[in-house]
Amino acid sequence: MEKNSRPIPWFLAALLSVLSLMTAYVPRAAAQQPKVISNAFSNAPTRFDVSPPLGSLVSLPPAPKSSHDPHTPKKPKLHGRGQASPSENAAAPNLIGARVTATQGLGFAGVDEIDDALDCPRIIGHSPVPPDTNAAVGDSQVVQWVNECYAVFNKSTGALIAGPLAGTNFWSGFGGPCEANNDGDIIIQWDKVNHRWLAAQNVFNSPGDNPPYYTCVAVSQTDDATGSYFRYQFPQPGFPDYPKWGKKGNVYYQTQNNFGDNDGFEGVTVCAYQANLMLKGNSKAQQVCIVDNSNGTLFDDSMLPADDDSPGPSSPEVLLGAIDNFLPGDTHVYEYVFSVDFGNPKNSTLAGIDGSMPISVPAFDLALCVSGGSLTTDCVPQPPPVLPVFAGQAADTLDTLGDRLMYRLAHFSGSNGTQHYVVTHSVNDDAGAVGQRWYEFRAKGLGSTNLYLYQTGQTPADGEYRWMGSAAMDKAGDIALGYSRSSATPGDYPSIYYAGQTAGDPLGTTESEVLIKQGGGSQINSFDRWGDYSSMALDGADSCTFWYTTEYYPLDGTRVWATWIASLKFPNCD
Repeated sequence: MEKNSRPIPWFLAALLSVLSLMTAYVPRAAAQQPKVISNAFSNAPTRFDVSPPLGSLVSLPPAPKSSHDPHTPKKPKLHGRGQASPSENAAAPNLIGARVTATQGLGFAGVDEIDDALDCPRIIGHSPVPPDTNAAVGDSQVVQWVNECYAVFNKSTGALIAGPLAGTNFWSGFGGPCEANNDGDIIIQWDKVNHRWLAAQNVFNSPGDNPPYYTCVAVSQTDDATGSYFRYQFPQPGFPDYPKWGKKGNVYYQTQNNFGDNDGFEGVTVCAYQANLMLKGNSKAQQVCIVDNSNGTLFDDSMLPADDDSPGPSSPEVLLGAIDNFLPGDTHVYEYVFSVDFGNPKNSTLAGIDGSMPISVPAFDLALCVSGGSLTTDCVPQPPPVLPVFAGQAADTLDTLGDRLMYRLAHFSGSNGTQHYVVTHSVNDDAGAVGQRWYEFRAKGLGSTNLYLYQTGQTPADGEYRWMGSAAMDKAGDIALGYSRSSATPGDYPSIYYAGQTAGDPLGTTESEVLIKQGGGSQINSFDRWGDYSSMALDGADSCTFWYTTEYYPLDGTRVWATWIASLKFPNCD
């Protein structure tokens, strides 16, 4: 029998009452003075080289099998210090009839576990679950990386250029832990200013090394993803979980939840990398990091660095995060500002720590539910499997990752100097299911970091579960939102959808959703995991075309995921 994963509001209310007796509510006023820390430290790379063209490494043996499947992201905390009032969702979905303006362009299959030509397990010798799908789009290529394998596609036709390749192919011949550990939690980025690829993967544990944790970075020498790369290995001060990247000017920014020696959450490590030197292959390029433990409260976690979709100054960097500190939800998203000084790293600062720079938003309830008497993020139902081999088995109830904002925090500088920041996360909706809440934050003036909420919208509350979203904005101000959708209704398998808002639509409105790729089965016995993120990328060639990628199951199965890559465009964007 399928598990009951629907939210139970009365249980949350009762739990909240108990929590209110156990812990004091500490309100966070928007007028309070931001708290700032300046405990920055710097590192030179512990290893550096220049690779041969990666295309020439295709015939090399696959990388050694990692010691584990890509892990479930650690939860810094499921609840914190009380309720943010009110608990009701203040912003019901605001929808525009049947209005749909964005149209789909090219769509094609990405890396998977089922097709010989795109099969990841065939390359790495085992099955990675989940794929943690993300992609970036360059001048002529699309690169998709799905945890332990990546592939390069022709942007015009979708034809496979290279791959699938083990993720460690970026560091093949590099030596050390970057070459030896294909640990997942990967990010591929396209530097739109410099027309280069950025590939990054952390090492979670390298036995015998001191320290055992590293960040591996590969920066291409040209716009060809199969060409040569400058390769760097930097240390990390603790278990670097759930890393995310953003680009801003000539600096690359990275965040990760810091779990020390893998024993417990110790805060967020925020790092900046000297991209202007890395792009030149300078072996002395610096990494400058700050570890934020929220002055001991551990309030801050799971930050997203802003990722530029249009040119802007290198510093300071805006970050958003920390939405999981209150039950059932909150009325704020929390801003942080990282100012890096590579000339004197000790002058670098991180402002907004301990949630001291809140941005007011309509109240939301975290995408949590109750299973087995406990709160969980495993809330998304799937149809019961129909294949005879799975008779009597239940489909997984899938993880919403509803305790954090979802990659990316997309940043676009408007022609009048207005800064736009678009991001999404999963929330419980008024129908007792899960929806996608999206935000557009703004700041007035180039380089301004004084963010305010401009508008927010949400997918419809109709009993469908929508989760694992990603959003971005084009140069015309149109917003595209991609996500997965599922329910327990027979045939309503997890499928890929998009919705959006055309510039000029009433604020806070979301147009009708459109199917990108229909799923054909439910995931079974795969740890309830549907990935840590999906990816909505903006094509820098025209700043109009969006590229979205995520996973689906073509049939009922265990570890038989597939992925899809699709382009979208609004007609009013030139």
